[in-house]
Amino acid sequence: MALIDRLMGLAPDGVTLDPQGKISVHEFAAACFEVAFGPRTVAEMKSYYTMSAEDATELDALIAKVTGTDAIKHRVIFMFEQVLILAESKVTGYTTPALVRARLGV
Repeated sequence: MALIDRLMGLAPDGVTLDPQGKISVHEFAAACFEVAFGPRTVAEMKSYYTMSAEDATELDALIAKVTGTDAIKHRVIFMFEQVLILAESKVTGYTTPALVRARLGV
């Protein structure tokens, strides 16, 4: 399972919900904010969410997008959160991890 799957609440079979591995979208966005602006590090985020290598690779790809001015960083993290809220609810166009990854550009 990878990070996007966990944020969507999917189990390794890609279908059933997995409350144990689920990461809260809002909490994830808050953690991204703290990594971008301090005081947290990417390593702390990976440890807190007990990320696999696959999870960590996706996180690294997302975090790499959080660059530029403070305003741009805010906008990118806000976009992550909005896309993931739609994905969590399985809104049309956000129903599979592949569609969500494409929308996020990872």
